Amino acid sequence: MAKEVNHTNIRFWGGLRTIGGTVVSVEYKDSRVIFDFGLTYNPASNIFDGQIKRRVHGMVRDNLKLNLIPAIDGVYSAENLGTYQHDLIPAEENGQETAVIISHLHLDHIGAMGSIAPSIPVYLTKESYELYHALEVIGEGVPGKRNYQSCDYGVSFSIGEITITPIQVDHDILGACGFHIQTPNGAILYTGDLRLHGKYPERIEHFINEVNRLGIDALIIEGTTLSNVEEMREAIIGNPIVPEGMTTEITIPEKMSNKLNETKGLGIFNVYHRNIDRLIGIIKASQGSSRKAVFEHETAYLLDKLTDEHDFLVYKSVETIFEEQTGTLPDWKSELLKRYESISAEKININPGEYFLQNTYENVLELFDLDVCEGIYIHSNGVPLGSFDPAFENLKKILNKLDVDYDYIGAGGHAIPSHLKYIVDRIDPKFLLPLHSFNPERLKPKSGIQLLADYGVDYTLKDHQILANEGKE
Repeated sequence: MAKEVNHTNIRFWGGLRTIGGTVVSVEYKDSRVIFDFGLTYNPASNIFDGQIKRRVHGMVRDNLKLNLIPAIDGVYSAENLGTYQHDLIPAEENGQETAVIISHLHLDHIGAMGSIAPSIPVYLTKESYELYHALEVIGEGVPGKRNYQSCDYGVSFSIGEITITPIQVDHDILGACGFHIQTPNGAILYTGDLRLHGKYPERIEHFINEVNRLGIDALIIEGTTLSNVEEMREAIIGNPIVPEGMTTEITIPEKMSNKLNETKGLGIFNVYHRNIDRLIGIIKASQGSSRKAVFEHETAYLLDKLTDEHDFLVYKSVETIFEEQTGTLPDWKSELLKRYESISAEKININPGEYFLQNTYENVLELFDLDVCEGIYIHSNGVPLGSFDPAFENLKKILNKLDVDYDYIGAGGHAIPSHLKYIVDRIDPKFLLPLHSFNPERLKPKSGIQLLADYGVDYTLKDHQILANEGKE
């Protein structure tokens, strides 16, 4: 049985000085809420290199051994823990009422949520819930099967005496939100990931106003874009203005159109298709350059299920043609091809300059079947994200082999430093706890106290103040 406490404990299990892998627990008496359950994003050091076979039935034990998921009592089922039952209390034997709340559906925030015991509810916003269902259909769900509950922006719900209010933010994915957490000891805000240079900056203004209306004592905020002191010695000044010349979600369609209008041959794009706003922008860019947008099946399915956009074609790859010929075409692909016109490489090659074609990294060899002469490859935040990923060099090698020009036209999902400081200053918390960053110390509070959290420490919220308990684990 879990020990009942009358103060609020905050503990950080992951994501303090990494990009992603964020896991934060808030505990009051016999209730506990865990915010996000992701995996750290670092492709250069990923132990699962494509050659090691992952064990479906040993996933939780393997991930615990590799320190990929946190060793938290009462989160994993006895069946999945196996021999780990000697080290951790299974969910079935834990006395706490526990819930996991997900801020958004990027893998660095949800990658391990399928390993949570089925008895523990996992909450997603309604938009995230709909997106996740679509991702599961196309084979992009996370490992592990379980059910999910939905919640609404601005509608509070309680886990024991902990009250959670989801508040919508703007990020480069549907359904993103932060959470206001109220306990009898005080209030905490967990932002998840957010930005001010997206398509909906007004959401951040509403977010700030709503937080100030509800009131908080501690702000837990992401700091992905914070550079180290050597790179930028000056103090960060809060400013909501988007710097002149900065590419934003709103300006991307026009920039793409301009590049495509300069290009005689095939336009090719690589995008992370969970950014639905970017997909809509790509359709607009195609229309603005008198081209037809062509999406791979998986992305076309997301557009079909989650938007009202229908002005696009579906790319019929070599794999899809084989599936049709052998009768192995999945039902979702079959239904998609009934609703939308498809096009093959052979037909595109008749006049490549009429198309703007999606090509994900895993399908890059499809380019060998296409006439890419005088074409352009536009990288727009698709995988591989950049030179820190070893796959990026492979991509460049293939594009060089094809003699295709490369251009980057994209916008990140994370607030730039001046915007982060603006948000912090507007909220002006008593305690600021930055995380999800290589350099969290660079984000300073306006008038409160900066706490750079450590692992293995219980941060106690009592009487609207935070103290760090002595003695790390």
